[in-house]
Amino acid sequence: MARADATHGVDSASLFRAAVGVFIALTALIGVMLASEWLSHPDLVPLRAVRFEGEFKHITQEQLAAAVEPALQGNFLQLDLDAVKARAESLPWVYQAEVRRRWPRDLLIRVAEQQPVARWNEAAWVNHAMQVVRVTADDLPADAPRLEGPEGTQAIVYERYQEFDRVLAEAGLQIRALTLTPRRTWQVELLNGPRLVLDRVQPDRKLERFVRVVGQGFGRLGAGARVVDLRYTNGFAVEWQRGAAAGRTGTTERMKSAAHKGAAQEEG
Repeated sequence: MARADATHGVDSASLFRAAVGVFIALTALIGVMLASEWLSHPDLVPLRAVRFEGEFKHITQEQLAAAVEPALQGNFLQLDLDAVKARAESLPWVYQAEVRRRWPRDLLIRVAEQQPVARWNEAAWVNHAMQVVRVTADDLPADAPRLEGPEGTQAIVYERYQEFDRVLAEAGLQIRALTLTPRRTWQVELLNGPRLVLDRVQPDRKLERFVRVVGQGFGRLGAGARVVDLRYTNGFAVEWQRGAAAGRTGTTERMKSAAHKGAAQEEG
């Protein structure tokens, strides 16, 4: 009898503790729901101001304010910072936006503008992060190189531009435009000079050989040369403009001979 009473007492205590636990859990849940409802009230901690920081050359704070306004929903605590960031970065001249709350009730948006480094295809630019952007302004760099290529190749083309430009600078030549064709051949348009054609097989070495020949006194390519094809293994060919071929045969032969000699020295 005593053992049965003890067991009954333990069961009663367990049920009591379980009931207390359920009560506490329900109370906490109700408290969370009420707190959430209270915090979501638009009149509680309203957003006081949106502040912008950054160097503004091609965008204005008014443009930024208009862009982010649709994302300013709810009170200060409810703001979706990712949505605000996306809206700010939707402006073409905005490269990056950093958004954070500034207590007690302000929103801070720090903006970095695009830095175009080269023209890309017909109407776009490549920025410093190798992203294609479409921006317009009167102060875009007029001497920026013009790059062209298939979609998604802007980083490869810009890297090649830097390599080719370094090599050609040794002969005092400058690149006006660089194109990567769909067949992956390179076309280098020189400033006040001919167009150079290279393939994907060791284009740097072939360009370096061309620069050595041009710099050896075998006749710098003048305005009469239209295309220089550097895709050959042991030399290159020159296509002259119409009316400029006369008297160029000897010069072309000497350049070919020098190119062959340079190739032989490389192989030796």
